[in-house]
Amino acid sequence: MSTVLSRVAERAYWLGRYLERGDATARLVTVNGSLLMDLPGREALGWQPLIDITGATALFEALYGPNAEASERQVCRFMTTDTRHPGSLVSSLTGVRENARNIRQAMPRVTFEYINELHLFARSALAAASSRLRRAEALEGISRRIQQLEGFLSQNMLHDAHWDLLRLGNYVERADMTTRIIDMRTADLFASHHELAPFEDIQWRSILRASFAMQSYNAAVRGPVVASRALDFLFKDRRLPRSYLRCLQGARRSLLALPRHAEPLKLCDRAIRLIEGTDVALLGQAGGEGSGKADEGAGDEAGGGSGTSRALTIFVDRCQRQIAALHDAVARTYFDYDEGA
Repeated sequence: MSTVLSRVAERAYWLGRYLERGDATARLVTVNGSLLMDLPGREALGWQPLIDITGATALFEALYGPNAEASERQVCRFMTTDTRHPGSLVSSLTGVRENARNIRQAMPRVTFEYINELHLFARSALAAASSRLRRAEALEGISRRIQQLEGFLSQNMLHDAHWDLLRLGNYVERADMTTRIIDMRTADLFASHHELAPFEDIQWRSILRASFAMQSYNAAVRGPVVASRALDFLFKDRRLPRSYLRCLQGARRSLLALPRHAEPLKLCDRAIRLIEGTDVALLGQAGGEGSGKADEGAGDEAGGGSGTSRALTIFVDRCQRQIAALHDAVARTYFDYDEGA
């Protein structure tokens, strides 16, 4: 186990988070555009869910006005090129570059050149994205370059503490984004848009595509895309790299390779026990039948909507709080560590 300064540990961790966030943002914008093209009533869903997924509604209203329309143009700008938004794609890639600059000695020398090329490509390609087609091509190119960069690091970077911290950041960000996608998109599905009911499978497919999991679902489940199966697959399938459980298990492996991991490991194990002990498929069953156990006692905690949506929302919220607690524990343990405490 190599010795890593706390400030270097923080840089490595956030490099992993920003890489994952940039890839996820690019995929979210692309998949949402494709979904709206497939649905007949585009206004029923629109672009507002992308802002909700990232939890940036207040910032969007502050930047564009409290009554600003969540139009395709404004939301795509907010999510991709607006540097005032810390979660925008360009801001995430800037975070990648700045954090990588501070740990250059821990990566192959050519890595920073690849990161700089990625950053420059994203700025130029998105600036020239004057149409939906060009925007989709730019986002696909950015996502592909991020994945190539992560593959290069996996094959060539020394798998020491720097790597474990980078991967820990990957897993925490991925788990968080997986729950956010499920939370916001299932809220749309359970909101009873009657005109969209015949197209429910298209919406579930968009959730799977946002996690690059459509083909994996077909291979693993071998059945139609329905709520209960899709939720169980995205939350609990140990074979799916982006499933919530797989992310937690990956975070646990990274923590075990690091020293003084008692507090964050305890919280990670608690989150794993919650997901393993929950019948997620039951939360996704349509209608009230079969959802009574999952929703028992939930009516007092969330108002409105079906029992299924309330139970699922409460469960996802609990998962997200556990991820936030895990991040805080990692920060206390490795970034704010006081040798004399």
